[in-house]
Amino acid sequence: MRLGTKFWLVGAAAFVALPSIASAAIVIVRSAGAAARAYPPGRAIPEGSSIRLGDGDMVTVLTPSSAKVLRGPGVFAVDSADRQSLAMAAGRRARFGALRTGDVARNPSLWDVDVSQSGKMCVSDTSKLNLWRPSKDEAAKVSIRSGDGQVQTLSWSAGKDTVPWPKALPVKSGSKYAIEWPGSSETANIDFVTVTKPPSDLVGAAKVLIANGCQNQLDLLVDNASKPKA
Repeated sequence: MRLGTKFWLVGAAAFVALPSIASAAIVIVRSAGAAARAYPPGRAIPEGSSIRLGDGDMVTVLTPSSAKVLRGPGVFAVDSADRQSLAMAAGRRARFGALRTGDVARNPSLWDVDVSQSGKMCVSDTSKLNLWRPSKDEAAKVSIRSGDGQVQTLSWSAGKDTVPWPKALPVKSGSKYAIEWPGSSETANIDFVTVTKPPSDLVGAAKVLIANGCQNQLDLLVDNASKPKA
């Protein structure tokens, strides 16, 4: 089941913003083309602003209630968007080659480690950290290897898609772990970033994710925020 925009606000207890990052009404979360220089990810823009885009430019903005995509050429108010185009773009997140985009489930939680993706992972309450797998039809195992060679093996029973992160492998800023599937060459490399002080809104959370390079979580946040409210 997909969680709506409200989830990100309720989930503040599990995520926190850096003190140096102030919340803004609207923030750029993606940009492409020549406009990327003027509108880089993380840039805050005033509410009610217009954005001028050239041919081939695309900018995605996040407001307190939704994510919106703007495609050039033209001058656009930030309250206009193409939700269908945004949803298609969000679906292109890279996964292992064996897990083709569109054929796998999407992580329902911003705070669970997706074992099919590598990258930075922003966390706050490490005691509640889970690992999530896209397919839960069959039982499965993974091995988690730390940078100093410690290894822990975790198992999912059939029908279960999350398991707790092993307490024997501490998570802190800068800690790196490799998640390996037995009998496979596929590995997800995770670089953890711990943060403090929960944001109060979608935009605050996005700014923290951008500042810390937690791109997979940002993509998930934008994808959920782009969905029409139920």
